[in-house]
Amino acid sequence: MKNKLLFIFSFILAASIQAQVYTTGVVSLSTTSGLAMTAKIDVGTQVTLTLTGPSGRWFALGFNATSMGSANDVVTVNSAGTLNSFDASIGGYSAPTADAQQNWTIVNDQVSAGIRTVVATRALNTGDPNDHVFSAAAGSLSLIWARSGSATYSFSYHGSSNRGISTANFTLVPPPPPPAAPTGSASQTFCAGALLSQLSATGTAIQWYANATGGTPLNGTSVLNNGTTYYASQTVGGVESTNRLAVAVTINNVPNSPAGITGAAHFCYDGSETYSISAVNGATSYVWTTPNGATGSSIGTTLNLLFSPSFVSGTVSVLAQNTCGQSPAVALNINQHLAYANTLNISSCSSYSFNGQTYNQSGTYPFQGSTTWGCDSTVVLNLTISNEIVTNLSEEACGSYNWNNQAYFASGTYVDSLQSTSGCDSIVILNLVINPISSLTVDSTVYDSFEWNGQVYATSGQYTQFFTSIHSCDSTVTINLTILDSGLDDMAHEWSVYPNPLSGNQCLFTKGLSNGTFQLIDLKGSELKSGEFLGQIDLNGIQKGIYLLKIGNRCARISIQ
Repeated sequence: MKNKLLFIFSFILAASIQAQVYTTGVVSLSTTSGLAMTAKIDVGTQVTLTLTGPSGRWFALGFNATSMGSANDVVTVNSAGTLNSFDASIGGYSAPTADAQQNWTIVNDQVSAGIRTVVATRALNTGDPNDHVFSAAAGSLSLIWARSGSATYSFSYHGSSNRGISTANFTLVPPPPPPAAPTGSASQTFCAGALLSQLSATGTAIQWYANATGGTPLNGTSVLNNGTTYYASQTVGGVESTNRLAVAVTINNVPNSPAGITGAAHFCYDGSETYSISAVNGATSYVWTTPNGATGSSIGTTLNLLFSPSFVSGTVSVLAQNTCGQSPAVALNINQHLAYANTLNISSCSSYSFNGQTYNQSGTYPFQGSTTWGCDSTVVLNLTISNEIVTNLSEEACGSYNWNNQAYFASGTYVDSLQSTSGCDSIVILNLVINPISSLTVDSTVYDSFEWNGQVYATSGQYTQFFTSIHSCDSTVTINLTILDSGLDDMAHEWSVYPNPLSGNQCLFTKGLSNGTFQLIDLKGSELKSGEFLGQIDLNGIQKGIYLLKIGNRCARISIQ
């Protein structure tokens, strides 16, 4: 156990020593106006060199040497641009040569007002025999320096006035004081489910703790707890503040729904109604929704609504809200009732009772009262006391007339006793005229075809057509028709066409005829189709009927069915 404690103590002490920084401060190498040179070396976990010199010529710095003859490790600024050979060495009184291994890393290289500043870093011990080994400890170091005697970046003899030797003394850089605690609001409010990362503090590298001192940083994904105080530190320059910002956390939840809406669900029209709710814990405001036909707004617990006379029914609702969200809404169905006004037109065979009052005479009787909802109600009774009712009807029909489930076939006067809609006796006298339905049969004999009311008949048979008489009654005429042949087909034994009759959309074929021209003529003498034929005639599209087919000086009657 002791060995373990010793190891831990040694590790902490070593980490503490390694964290210490020793510096030479700014060492003035040359103060010649326009050609001044300075060097500053900081040694901690690594070496940081800050070297300045004239921007228009080369300059160099050697470590742990008193002359070029005793020097080895040097750095050189020998280019106006990027320094690719900053790390160099010398082996006597000659120009430096670039090291094969460039261990310095240039982190900044700037020129301002004729002064060039180069900042570079490297390890304390690079393992390169050409490099000086630095140690993070107090002590002194001999530095040699040189610069060009003219405005050139090519190495040349510097002359006696452009070189020198200085001693740099390393002293411990005192650790910086801890920074102050970060700043921020001491009381912060969030919604349920908020995380530690949502806490707000102003500072650098903020860390949150459960205690004012000590402890380990909390995870940013931790859920914040209501009424808990959290503590924030900041770290500046690698040093964490010892004082911490205390933040008391309040957690709010989404408010519950209001308990219910108080106000009239049914009311008579009077222009306005008031609705209210009890305050909800944690709510900062309320959202009211009004029905169509009503106007009014509120974010509080009371709402005044104005209604138009056209409003009948609708729903008013309200929900509670805060920065964390909104509750479910509660609603109340409301109904507006208007004053009632009506007129009753009553016919009675005898007396009539209305609102407990019996009336024996015709007249107008008003009544004032209230509806079920307490609204004004006005009813006006227009009463007619009726006795026997006599009604005369005049009707005209064809063939027969049905009246009260009775069929009448002859003209005359008929009387029936009924009951009126008011329950009174009613005598109806029917004056009836029955017009006849006529029917006629005619025998007729004609040649070839017969046309009747635009209809052509080409075959014998019985045909009936329907008409309307002068009394607007149905009338029928039947013709027993005999069609005789006039002899137009006498030449059929010499030539023929077939099939005849033929169906629609068929072709007609010829026999005993040479190819030639044809005409198709209807019974009115109109040409329907003509052209040339080669043994057959296309009659596609010709309507049903009797037609004459003329081929040269020959004629044939054909029928399309």
